[in-house]
Amino acid sequence: MKLPITALLGLTLLLAGCGQQSSSTGEPPVPPTLPLIPLPSTPGTATGTGSGTPVPSRDTGTGTTTPTPGGTGGSAAEIPAVPRVFANAPDCSQPLSGGLAGLVGPDQLDHGNLVSKRLSAQALAPQNVSVTANSIADLLYSSKQLLNGVYYGYSTVDLQALHETAYQSFKRVFPNALNSYPVTTTADPLMYNYIAGVQDEHTYYLNEAAMAYFNGTNNNTTQPTPRFGFSTYSPINTPGVLVTDVRGDGPAFAAGLRRGDVILSVNGQVLQRTVKPVSNSDGTVDDSQQNSLYSAIFTAAAATRSPVVFTVQHGSATRTVTVTPALLGATELPWGEVERDASGKSFYYLRIPSFEGTGIAERVHQLVAQANGQGVSGVVVDLRDNGGGRVDQYVGAVAAFAPSQAGESIRYIDASQANFSYSGGIVRYNTNCKPAFQAALTLPAPSQWKGKVAVLLDSNSASASEMFSQNVRQAGSATLIGETTAGVGNTSTYIFDLPVNRGLSVTAGRVLINGVAPTAKVTPDINVANDEEALAATGTDTALNQAFTVLSR
Repeated sequence: MKLPITALLGLTLLLAGCGQQSSSTGEPPVPPTLPLIPLPSTPGTATGTGSGTPVPSRDTGTGTTTPTPGGTGGSAAEIPAVPRVFANAPDCSQPLSGGLAGLVGPDQLDHGNLVSKRLSAQALAPQNVSVTANSIADLLYSSKQLLNGVYYGYSTVDLQALHETAYQSFKRVFPNALNSYPVTTTADPLMYNYIAGVQDEHTYYLNEAAMAYFNGTNNNTTQPTPRFGFSTYSPINTPGVLVTDVRGDGPAFAAGLRRGDVILSVNGQVLQRTVKPVSNSDGTVDDSQQNSLYSAIFTAAAATRSPVVFTVQHGSATRTVTVTPALLGATELPWGEVERDASGKSFYYLRIPSFEGTGIAERVHQLVAQANGQGVSGVVVDLRDNGGGRVDQYVGAVAAFAPSQAGESIRYIDASQANFSYSGGIVRYNTNCKPAFQAALTLPAPSQWKGKVAVLLDSNSASASEMFSQNVRQAGSATLIGETTAGVGNTSTYIFDLPVNRGLSVTAGRVLINGVAPTAKVTPDINVANDEEALAATGTDTALNQAFTVLSR
């Protein structure tokens, strides 16, 4: 299979996934999202998703040669056809040393392949079609190249029909030649809706802000605005704002704030609900307006860069906490500490907020080494709200608990395959075109926990956290507690550059864990609902307490 899309690559990163998390009060969205805009329907477009083999679609570029304003014509004259080809065996003679698996290579930047020259869509297009670099036409053609040439998820959506529907939508907004329009924020909601039409949560569009956040996370770029370093939830039935998570390197953590604390006031300003949440027809609740009001209070307080006094309640106890906001890096590293249950028995609590960025696996091994010296009865690994991240980091983290089981294989549309495993402190990989193992990640001080383990999950645990859970479950070394996960744990993604600092996450590979196809969702061994309302009212983390009970047996 020839891969003209490789010339379109900028930074690519092999991810187990990037599940989107909810916004943190006073913190930037992760990543920024855009509203869905209804697209006009196109006859023949599939609407369901499934777990079967995608239907190979032929992109013939049918339609009129000159699209008319209003979008009634076809796309062939402006957005060239791109074949979608499924291979039965890899072509190891390709420059990528084995197709898409070759994007995992030794010349890595964030374990993706840095291609120094992004060949413009103009150079790839047929000679009778004009596609100007960094225009709307280039944006659409690049996206079509990536979806048709790389996508290998389980969606049954007809990609050709989707491309045509999106094209018609763009023509309603950009009625003249698409190569005459530069890429601006006007295109972002249309692109978001276009890619969402694939109906695969691992495949999504990143606007300029989201792509900058993604790159910043993987480079641990210091963020420009001061932050407290916590995530929050706005309780409906309890005054104040609930702290749901804290960063181990943040000022809130240093000041003693933890999950289950409720912030009642900020510098004397009482946090009181003024807007009722809106109940949607699908059963969800929209509380964005109240969240925005609370967020503005935290943002203004952090902007002063001066100590901020919080009145905090945990259960029935109230205390005063002073937090000085600070500039933080984009990467959230794991942290841990010893906790005790009601009987006084000690456990090590290991929080892994994400697998995005570097240094995560190394930090997990450092913390496990700490746990080994504490005489604790077990380790609790908290993966709630962990939306996924890098394969090398999650495999390295699994190795601290189940070294012989740590790893996965990823199969691509062109039949190339990348295999990750762990041995002697090294996360290594090979491909079916280059069978010799190479190092993806070397841990300077590997450690191993050989005692009892409990893993906490919720509905926001996605991708790499789902794969971590299935790795340790196969090893028989952990009890999974919490909620059924998000449901992208059987595929892997690449993040690609698009024109004008945009990006595209594409479900590029199907995953095997130790030769077994994992489930998309992970069902815990013990179901415990993640009830923020109860947590705010009582200060009791039910899932964590259940983990203590399991580890005490």
